Amino acid sequence: MPEISRFLGIVVGMFFNEHGVPHFHAVYGEHKITIEIETARINGSFRPVRNGWYLNGWTFTGKNCSTTGAVRESINPCNGSRRWSRPMNYDVIEARYVSGFVVWLKFRDGTAGEIDLAPELTGPVFEPLHEVAVFRQFQIHPEFHTLVWPNGADFAPEFLHDNVRVTA
Repeated sequence: MPEISRFLGIVVGMFFNEHGVPHFHAVYGEHKITIEIETARINGSFRPVRNGWYLNGWTFTGKNCSTTGAVRESINPCNGSRRWSRPMNYDVIEARYVSGFVVWLKFRDGTAGEIDLAPELTGPVFEPLHEVAVFRQFQIHPEFHTLVWPNGADFAPEFLHDNVRVTA
């Protein structure tokens, strides 16, 4: 599963099939953020901010970085909290098996369509999913709102959203 830590109500996770710059996801209630590991840049926000402070040390940047917006950007060694370019509306809210390694997905932003995951099933964690009976055992993770399997395999919700073939 994507979860790697749980503390003070914050759930932190990383995904096997991720994209872009190395980052992790954190969920606190209905609030979600992604944090770049090297720069501690944040997309999203936590309320209350107090719990966002705990994630600064979790990034292991070696800097005392405040990316929660409580410190002015000009004095912040991480250059403030630069937002990534898109809102975080990629939660999977519905998933149905179609055939083979194709899944139909519906996202919180209304996007819906099919994705063929066959080409993505590479590496040891995805090896068991080559059996259709095992592949069909996917579920939607309750906090990260993405596809996960009992053996710990998962896909980042952004990856799924970016690669779904929209159907009418």
